[in-house]
Amino acid sequence: MKSPDGRECSTFLDYKRIALTGKKTSTLYLLNPMQRKVEQIEVDNCAITEGCRCDWLVRLDDATSREEIYVELKGSDILHAVDQLEATIKRLSVNAKHFPKRCLVASSRGTLGTDIQT
Repeated sequence: MKSPDGRECSTFLDYKRIALTGKKTSTLYLLNPMQRKVEQIEVDNCAITEGCRCDWLVRLDDATSREEIYVELKGSDILHAVDQLEATIKRLSVNAKHFPKRCLVASSRGTLGTDIQT
């Protein structure tokens, strides 16, 4: 996947641990014990450079399964993270209705508060 200005935003990996790092936040590791080939897409300021967007998209598309995993790394403001995930799905999903999706929000904030269900 390319950015609007032509930069490459995708990397194809088959690592056991896939690191997704935020600019000011922590790192989230996705475990890939079978070392399946996945497409890791940098969404924020690469695949999408304007508007609401999440940080990462990881796509699996092989004989085992098809799935999109959207990831937002947040310090806080979890409700805004949900908006970012929804906006990214609308713009980047291969098939918005029939391609299975998972969304992850990793918060570095200690407590989430009563408005967030864990």
